[in-house]
Amino acid sequence: MPSFDVRFIKTVCDDTGHEHRACQAAFKVDAASLADAAQQAEADFCRQKGVRDWTIFADVMELQ
Repeated sequence: MPSFDVRFIKTVCDDTGHEHRACQAAFKVDAASLADAAQQAEADFCRQKGVRDWTIFADVMELQ
């Protein structure tokens, strides 16, 4: 089964107004497809943060 690296990223501004990408969480997911990896990572992230919607903490999900 393929393994995917999944990161949840939030873009934040520093005190000078410059944007930076901050990793909110990273997971290594074993899944049959990219779509399955995304679903599993979303569920893991939400369970870890105690929320129903991962976009509360992150702007984007990156899969590799």
